[in-house]
Amino acid sequence: MTGLAWGYLFMMSHEMKMDMESMQMTSQFNVFAMPMNGQWGINDFLVMSIMWIIMMFAMMAPSTFIFLFIFHSMRSNMSTVKNPKLELSILSFTYVLIWTGFSLFACCLQFILHNQGLVDFMGTLTNNILAGSTLIFAGLFQFSNLKNQCLEKCRNPLSFIMGKKIEGIKDVVSTGFKHGLFCLGCCWALMLILFVNGVMNLLWIVIITFAILAEKIIPFHKLTSRFFGTLLVLWGSFLIVY
Repeated sequence: MTGLAWGYLFMMSHEMKMDMESMQMTSQFNVFAMPMNGQWGINDFLVMSIMWIIMMFAMMAPSTFIFLFIFHSMRSNMSTVKNPKLELSILSFTYVLIWTGFSLFACCLQFILHNQGLVDFMGTLTNNILAGSTLIFAGLFQFSNLKNQCLEKCRNPLSFIMGKKIEGIKDVVSTGFKHGLFCLGCCWALMLILFVNGVMNLLWIVIITFAILAEKIIPFHKLTSRFFGTLLVLWGSFLIVY
């Protein structure tokens, strides 16, 4: 599923390039075509909603593999658990629900910014001060206690699972939503960078995905987060000054 999501992003990026070369400015419903007209309508919003949901899945799913693997391994070895695969499926679905909710929020934000002329058809902020401020905000968030607390839960899935009492499906759903929110809380500010370089800039989607993974698996996580934060603050300051 993750591979299919990345395949979709590649196809959409290719379709967008072809539309730009042919100067095609249609607003027909096409799940591989990014809206390029002046004002977005309902079809454009639906296309971009699909794009955001799939993009969030492609970016965030790899960082959940360790948590899901540990959870499934622990539950499979417990004699009281009747269907560990069902629990794993439910746990995974809670992540998808959270990512879908954030995707719809991000799409609504892009819809408003686009129709106000603050982002272009690529989803790139057209004002350097606004773009720089976004980068500085995302950079400063990397130093915050909220970031550290969320990242700690993502980097130590075993301790998170051991600290939960899981006796049935209800507890599985609760565990999934809680850890999914920590996962989103850790990474949501990095998603804002997409509005600086373009929501459909495939290179930056890949870079942010690796940054999310690096924070969760590389030792000295605070240093990693603060390194990214410092780069973002410097980059944002450069945009504002120059």
